[in-house]
Amino acid sequence: MMLSAADLRSGYATGDVLQDVSITVEQGEVVGVLGRNGVGKTTLMKTLIGLLPARAGQIVFRDQDVTKLSADRRARLGIGYVPQGRGIFSHLTVGENLRMGGLINASTRSLDFDLVFRYFPFLRERLTQRGGTLSGGQQAMLAIARALISTPDLLLLDEPSDGVQPSIVQEIGDFIKVLNEEKGLTVLIVEQNIDLMQTVAKRAYALDKGCVVASVNREELMNTQRVASFLAI
Repeated sequence: MMLSAADLRSGYATGDVLQDVSITVEQGEVVGVLGRNGVGKTTLMKTLIGLLPARAGQIVFRDQDVTKLSADRRARLGIGYVPQGRGIFSHLTVGENLRMGGLINASTRSLDFDLVFRYFPFLRERLTQRGGTLSGGQQAMLAIARALISTPDLLLLDEPSDGVQPSIVQEIGDFIKVLNEEKGLTVLIVEQNIDLMQTVAKRAYALDKGCVVASVNREELMNTQRVASFLAI
């Protein structure tokens, strides 16, 4: 088991958002998280990486209890995180953004530029360009590349298609699939783009009002009407 969360409760000053959420992600899986806006998907990702403290429950990564560890310590254990909205350093160059990713994983001895240039060849040509001057889709790719350059064991992706044109969304889906198949990368992805979810995920959890309301297998994921029902307002 790569990641497991049991009976998680977390939230903000206004109260708990997650209500006893339990999920698992096995090594080599791509698992999705479905749900309409405001049901707790981003709260779940922030709790898993450690940006929000768990008020109850347990998070285990590679047989190690990380519930009380800070976000930076979890990252150094091998968890990559791409937040919603990308979170790149807009005033730093593309190359500097990529090197920031190298500060994350403690086990990384060298940065895998070959890997990111293979999947994002445009980055090689724009190493000296400021990240904030890239298009939305290019910034999304830079954010993912920055997370990948330190070769994490688990990648948490929060709405990678947000604000990205359809052709770029398809590229994102294609390289996530290839990375999973060729490199064995384990991924937990929050996504409302049905096509992207169907491209990459083998199964998914559906959230509503901070609770897991369904476990969706691959066959159900390929049923667009079924998936859409979890995204309905």
